Amino acid sequence: MRKTLLGLSLIAALTGCNDDDKNETIIEQVANVKLVALEDPEQTTYQPGQPINIDFTIESQLLDTEHVGVAFMAIAKTNIDQLTTDEEPEGFDLGTHYISQLSDGEHHFTAELMLPNEEIPSDEYVIAAYVDSAQLIDSEADLDDNRSRNYAEDTTTYAQINIDSKGYHDFQIDVLSVGDGFAMFPDIGKRETTSQGAPSHKRSDLVGHFDAVKYGSSVNNARVTAKITIDGADFDAHFWQEALDHYSDGMMIKFNDHEQSHYFPYDIAINGILLDKLQQSYDSEAEENSFELTFTIHDLSEYEEANVENNTLQITVPYSLYDQQEPDQSMLDGHGIDLPESTGAQVSRNSQVSYVPGNLDSPNAAVISLPNFLWAFEIFANTYGDKSKVAIVPSFISWVLLQSSNGGYASALATGAFDLYMFDHSMSLFSAGAWGTVDGGNGTATYSMNVSLLGNDLIDEGETISALDESYGYDWEEEQKLFSTTFTIVIVPISVSAGVTGSVGVNTDLVYADQTFSIGGDVLTASLDAYATAGIDLLIASGGIGVDFLIISDTLSATAYVDVSKALSDSEITYGIDVSNNMKAIEGEFYLWVKYPGYKFCCSFPTKTATKTLYNTGALYDKTWQMIDYSDSFKF
Repeated sequence: MRKTLLGLSLIAALTGCNDDDKNETIIEQVANVKLVALEDPEQTTYQPGQPINIDFTIESQLLDTEHVGVAFMAIAKTNIDQLTTDEEPEGFDLGTHYISQLSDGEHHFTAELMLPNEEIPSDEYVIAAYVDSAQLIDSEADLDDNRSRNYAEDTTTYAQINIDSKGYHDFQIDVLSVGDGFAMFPDIGKRETTSQGAPSHKRSDLVGHFDAVKYGSSVNNARVTAKITIDGADFDAHFWQEALDHYSDGMMIKFNDHEQSHYFPYDIAINGILLDKLQQSYDSEAEENSFELTFTIHDLSEYEEANVENNTLQITVPYSLYDQQEPDQSMLDGHGIDLPESTGAQVSRNSQVSYVPGNLDSPNAAVISLPNFLWAFEIFANTYGDKSKVAIVPSFISWVLLQSSNGGYASALATGAFDLYMFDHSMSLFSAGAWGTVDGGNGTATYSMNVSLLGNDLIDEGETISALDESYGYDWEEEQKLFSTTFTIVIVPISVSAGVTGSVGVNTDLVYADQTFSIGGDVLTASLDAYATAGIDLLIASGGIGVDFLIISDTLSATAYVDVSKALSDSEITYGIDVSNNMKAIEGEFYLWVKYPGYKFCCSFPTKTATKTLYNTGALYDKTWQMIDYSDSFKF
């Protein structure tokens, strides 16, 4: 929306006495914007593909126009006449600076520009500018003063630089993020602590992303390494190799476009000696425990990188140890499952706990064995993606809990959920879970089943029964718009509505017969893509959105059983738990594009196209793994 104020005149008639009469003086103000000055950058010589900052000044009066662009061009000093004589000056587009709204007075700005990644002859160059490059201002008084002008007489509205066409490149890492901002590791005894080198397991300990920029056209590939520093000691972190199905001490990255920050997901696992250091350094009485995470981009090319000091970024990551020993309701919040008033379990933090290793390929899986009590469990949750763009938070819980009192008491649980983040807003997308208990003393079982979609319960039931053989299934497939926001691309506001398209479902069997209770099936399945539409808020522009983007594809399969039929006769409970998961998260392209008028410094206003890429990435996480597989007899 814009306003043009025209024809405001201040007329002062000064009238004197006798011969002192004076002529009428008229001062007229008209709506106008003017390029006042460009300043030379601090650096004198630049290479193709290199960023460049230009300070400039404009003056505006009687205007509050919104979405104004200032276009910049570099042109050889010998060709400067082409700026006023040629339809297509032989210059190089440096980009456009965005001014959200004009206001009266003189204003100073810094334009962050970039020399294009193309062949630019070495020479002396001048940089010229044009204010209101899309000509949004109606009936402006003077268009000639919008631009750099009169170079032969006055160079005030030009900047001077030299361009050296030799190769130039620079890598820069500018954002490093860990999941929800903290890390959790297994407590002492839950995982081995002696291995060195790359971990052999397939479960991630840290997931997140980093943003990096590449300047220059000569080098597009680099290698990234990471280290964790705890109590002054450095340890190598290891990255998941998506196509190779293992962890190694670095990851290769490739830059496809030099003009924007690139999103790179990572999946890190730690080995035994690093886990041991984290455990031994942990102070349960401290307000916060933390370690330093450092990422470094390594230039592998034959060329010298312009600046290696910006290749490293370090952040502090708070962490805690997973020491949950008794199931409580907080672990199930958001999953639609409520624990009974009492599980009958009496577990003290000071009890002597035995962690049975079993087949546990998980930092948060364990079998806890106490006199007259046993608990086998798997708890998993992680954030995949960037919450300011799109992120998914899957969480899964499975367990078998046994107690010997009153002829044997046992419970089994399998539940999962997906929370979706878009544009820094969140929503519970889908959850499903089944819970059952069996009481060997009276031969009954209690069960509950819940499925929830977008906060609405689809299945919610439970009962105490003496026999049970039920199958529960639900499938959902459609398009849902859930979030909206606005991005500004160059000078064009673009409104985005986004959500999900795809399917989610549950297929679970609950059986109780002959004092054996079992849960089995695909507790949660999902195949969800990003769905989005875009609208342009500026009438002179057009645009849209491109989405070929997987949010998550997942199947959580879980089976658990408990048999208390021999609890009274033989003081024995037989049990088993088997949980596996197949997950692919955050993969593909998600971008916005706009077309808008752009000034070419002489006679034409061609249409320009600009894009904003939210994601262009391979799968952040693509694994199939056995979370827990354990069975035994519980003697008491």
